[in-house]
Amino acid sequence: MMLAYLAGCGTVSHGTLQKILCTTSPSGALVKWAGGGECTTPCTVELRRKQNETLTIERDGYKTVNLPIRSVFAKSSVGNVLLPGGLVCWGIDIFSGAAWRLVPERVDVDLMPLAP
Repeated sequence: MMLAYLAGCGTVSHGTLQKILCTTSPSGALVKWAGGGECTTPCTVELRRKQNETLTIERDGYKTVNLPIRSVFAKSSVGNVLLPGGLVCWGIDIFSGAAWRLVPERVDVDLMPLAP
């Protein structure tokens, strides 16, 4: 029964993590973020919705790029209060972080070569 109430919650429907596609030109750059995560472009990073993050993008021969990823309140989460058990869902989403979203949702970076 409680599961039916939670079905409309962001925690259940899209979770507390968000995937962000990262591409660079040229490809093959290293993307790093807090906690020791890293991947090589093109790649997808998975970050907590509830906290700001900075992606550091590096490649030999190119300038390093530090790109802020901001956590913003997802206005659509307010709609939970209209559902049966909605205040409970909204409270869970606020506490868990599912009531937020990360922007930008996709990262496309043109790397600048270092001066010779």
